[in-house]
Amino acid sequence: MMQRAATVFAAAVVLAIGGQDAEPVKAQGVEMQALLVKDGSGLLFVNNGEESTWSWQACSSDLVTCRPFGQGREISTVGAEPSTVFRVSGAGKTGRSPLWHGNLSVLSPPTVRGPLRANELVTPVPATWGGGWEGDFDQTQLSVCARPAGGPCSSITEPKNPEACPREAAVLDPAFAGGYLRIADRRFGPGAIFTLEALFPYGQALWRSDGQTAVAFVGRIQPATGPRAARCGPPPLRLASISKLGVAEIRCPLGCRAELIGRRAGRVARFGRLAPARSPFGRPVALRLPVRLRRQLGEGQTRMSVEVDGRRVARRTVFLAADSPQRR
Repeated sequence: MMQRAATVFAAAVVLAIGGQDAEPVKAQGVEMQALLVKDGSGLLFVNNGEESTWSWQACSSDLVTCRPFGQGREISTVGAEPSTVFRVSGAGKTGRSPLWHGNLSVLSPPTVRGPLRANELVTPVPATWGGGWEGDFDQTQLSVCARPAGGPCSSITEPKNPEACPREAAVLDPAFAGGYLRIADRRFGPGAIFTLEALFPYGQALWRSDGQTAVAFVGRIQPATGPRAARCGPPPLRLASISKLGVAEIRCPLGCRAELIGRRAGRVARFGRLAPARSPFGRPVALRLPVRLRRQLGEGQTRMSVEVDGRRVARRTVFLAADSPQRR
């Protein structure tokens, strides 16, 4: 199951800009980006295109006291005290940064709201952070792992897909029952501007723990006890249907083994195949009983079912003609 998670399906490209009003910080004509880096420190970058010798000062939060801090278009916050505002000047312009609170630290780990049960909706609850910039924001990634503290893992969050669940939530697919839910929360500075590919969720690179990313394992996912709780997000990983002529259509984007089973008058016929990993937006895999198996069952009302990786996902009673060709 998890081993197939390396397959990635690109759907679109989405521009993601930090926060609700995320734009470069503007003050007295200087635009700058206030960023965070993997060691938990901050970074400031002047966006203005003018060539100039940019000079920086580290100031108290009220701007009453300042000291020289560096030169150049880009500076790090390393060496600055908490409650610092950075002031930059050059090209006849000045600007100031958001308030710097010091290096990032995790005060409480991220978690989720919602039951850890297949077909249920879980919503990320970001970590509580200390330090960073005034106006920082979070993005989260949910994934499911085979073991309680590690891989193999499969991401289940759709980044910035308009059909994704709100607030980066996800429906726990029945295929992941028995796995362990993992959440990663990454902190971004208020001036972060970046692009994200809108990917089919399974198979994204897993976010690792570092100075701006908090990771926690929430618990084990229990089997489903009811239908899918929400319609948002990608379709279930294992979808199957059976036509009135007994032809099955299977979708399992990570790849699977599918088996079509017919039962009639005490006789059983099985026919299976490996379904390759493929885009969920592509054509489903069709599965039909060969003529020899239909003859084995005989003509008449037949109970048909589909099993995917050993789990029954569809069933239907159809009139199966032993010798007639099956069509959809």
